[in-house]
Amino acid sequence: SHVAGFISIERFQSLATEGKMLSLSWWENEYAVLQWKNHVLHAKAQQEGRESIFDFYKISIAHITREYSFKKDKDNV
Repeated sequence: SHVAGFISIERFQSLATEGKMLSLSWWENEYAVLQWKNHVLHAKAQQEGRESIFDFYKISIAHITREYSFKKDKDNV
């Protein structure tokens, strides 16, 4: 189902710490994050996480101040 303001999500597993993962999600604005926080689907996901997936989790909300990137193409061999 579509959640207003949601852009995308990526999940990563730690190579160094078994069971440790990072979910990184992008939202249009902080209002969209707050709407998701109070959404019934989020409450259900949190309950499932607490009951059967995680012993601990932490949520941090941040703003990107600056972003850099590089992409190698065929001319940058």
